[in-house]
Amino acid sequence: MPRFPKLSTIVRSAVLAIALGGATIGATAPVMAAPPHIDLHFGFGGGGISIGGGRYCMSDRQVRFLLRDQGYSNVYFLDRHGRVVVLHAERHHRDYRITVDTCRGRIISIDRTHH
Repeated sequence: MPRFPKLSTIVRSAVLAIALGGATIGATAPVMAAPPHIDLHFGFGGGGISIGGGRYCMSDRQVRFLLRDQGYSNVYFLDRHGRVVVLHAERHHRDYRITVDTCRGRIISIDRTHH
């Protein structure tokens, strides 16, 4: 009877662990070698500052361009506090109240107002 009956099993397990460990280190090596990422944004007219990869939201000017690209004119802000802003705009001689999420860059709602 062999003195170390499970030695071959232990050797196989060790070889497998080393192989898996080497694959893991090889997969993460490029990430570890990458320089630190610092993201800095600064904008005028309602823009924001983002340091360290935070979320950057649209400036007032970018929101106006978003709506003008959709065919709206005479765009002005009713409420610009926070990431969700409310604007008034005209399209085809009709008035609209538009809510925009500035961080996602998307129009949330468009309500026609009657004057």
